[in-house]
Amino acid sequence: MRQTRLGTLVLVVGLALGPLTFAPGAAQVKTPPDFVFEQGKDAPGPVTFSHEKHKEKVDKCTVCHTKVFKFKRGTSGTPTMAAMKEGKFCGACHDGKTEVGGKVVFTTDDKANCERCHRK
Repeated sequence: MRQTRLGTLVLVVGLALGPLTFAPGAAQVKTPPDFVFEQGKDAPGPVTFSHEKHKEKVDKCTVCHTKVFKFKRGTSGTPTMAAMKEGKFCGACHDGKTEVGGKVVFTTDDKANCERCHRK
């Protein structure tokens, strides 16, 4: 009986999260496709975010989700450079201090890195 309740819970959570799908009998999550943040008023270009590239560096979705971003797209607010410089959104890790895999994550504050995220 307990397995049935757990299976129902996994199904309900999977349906609520939309594009994140759970493999039956496993706790693995399918990596969502890349998506684009619209170009802001003063931005040099739109930002394409790759879950795949980030998953290569960090093995758990919860590193970013729940603490920095909500799971449902569009519910975390609008990322801005000012907010990132305050350590919000991408700036929570892309601060020039945070290390992942023994390397410091590049900062969003360095103009030389603009094209790494902003692409036309």
